[in-house]
Amino acid sequence: MRPALAETLARSSLFPRLAARLPIGRVGKVFYAFETTGSTQDEIRRLAEAGAPEGTLVVADHQTRGRGRQGRAWLDEPGSSLLLSLLLRPEIPAGTAPQLSLLAAVASADALTGATALPVGIRWPNDLEVRARKVGGILAEASATGEQVSHVVVGIGINVNQTRFPAALARPATSLALEVGRPLDREPLLEALVASLDRWYTRYVREGFAPVREGWCQASVTLGQPVDGGGVTGTAEDLDVDGALLVRTAAGARTRLVAGAFR
Repeated sequence: MRPALAETLARSSLFPRLAARLPIGRVGKVFYAFETTGSTQDEIRRLAEAGAPEGTLVVADHQTRGRGRQGRAWLDEPGSSLLLSLLLRPEIPAGTAPQLSLLAAVASADALTGATALPVGIRWPNDLEVRARKVGGILAEASATGEQVSHVVVGIGINVNQTRFPAALARPATSLALEVGRPLDREPLLEALVASLDRWYTRYVREGFAPVREGWCQASVTLGQPVDGGGVTGTAEDLDVDGALLVRTAAGARTRLVAGAFR
């Protein structure tokens, strides 16, 4: 690990209960917690390139350069969100790397629904919604060696206790606290999320993508709805066996929409 990076690592006392429980299976074999960082994705990517093991987990109280899909900025109020990135090293072909983004969305929706009883759904490919308002998002970034994945960095951001959001957001946003009507303790939510990520990733390693596909379809708020993206316009009909969204165009053709994963 680079000395400059090591000096910036905060003590894991930000989330003491979680730190005491880790690792949870594959997840949390190495755990770093930052009070403030530019981006958990950037921190864990540097760790990955330095040889960090699968299951390395980085969390932060605040990000100054957080980002979502397609380079969009991710804004958070300090101490009000769940912000984490997880390093995975699955032995899978490079072309299947986007499946890890769908897996993280399923695991997140499963954990948050269980912890809050809210109807958390997934909008293609990896936004988390409650009652048609965005409550979180997933960003998976993969690196490959030849035809095989070398590692995947999965970033997750959840709005927990925010009450205000920028007016310029492309879609309406909400937080778990706004939806349940009271502030929430972030640590039990983070524990549930980490446990769910481990549970779903373990199933993926053992059983392949099929259970994730089923979970995604059950939680989806996209299937049966109009979609317009990636040069494709039509109605979302299904999720293919490899994770591509199957869309029926106005002309009646069925086409595939694939989420990206590589930097």
